[in-house]
Amino acid sequence: MTQPDVYDVACLAGGPSRVVDTALVALLVTGRVRAVSPGELQVVDAQRRHPVEAAVLDAVGGRGRRSVGTVRWRALADDRVVRLARRLREERLVGRFGGRTAAGRRALERARAADVGPVLHVALDGPGQLTDQDLRAAVLEPPARPVLPASGVSPWVLSWGDGCDVARRTRDQLVGRNLDGLP
Repeated sequence: MTQPDVYDVACLAGGPSRVVDTALVALLVTGRVRAVSPGELQVVDAQRRHPVEAAVLDAVGGRGRRSVGTVRWRALADDRVVRLARRLREERLVGRFGGRTAAGRRALERARAADVGPVLHVALDGPGQLTDQDLRAAVLEPPARPVLPASGVSPWVLSWGDGCDVARRTRDQLVGRNLDGLP
């Protein structure tokens, strides 16, 4: 077995969702992704240092910006994240039904003893425990921008990861526009 890295620790502590959250914080801390506004991300530097980070960078996309919910949804389906969980099972750090083995618990104990910085902290305890309010807002808050900006962006560019609240607001805005145009 190799020495677990921060993404292995994240998967052991909280599963694939924690892996994606950890990668988001790592990319924000290193400046490769920036929060355009709370809950909206944009790639600044697409340099890839780890397959999980590459999956998250691909989920954010090369142009424009994307909501954190969409990034999570896309990254969780990426084979690079799925392979990480599969590898931990093959290395017997995770049991057959997803629970940690004794070796997995020891790996987490070693990581907890070395807990330094926000990235490992998120890997161990999740983004809800972040003390940096800007990082917390970037990773946890929903986007504040209107769904249909005045620029005329089509509602069809929304993705499933944007959630039903966005769909409801979009429907309300479209209905309101249609009612305004009636004689």
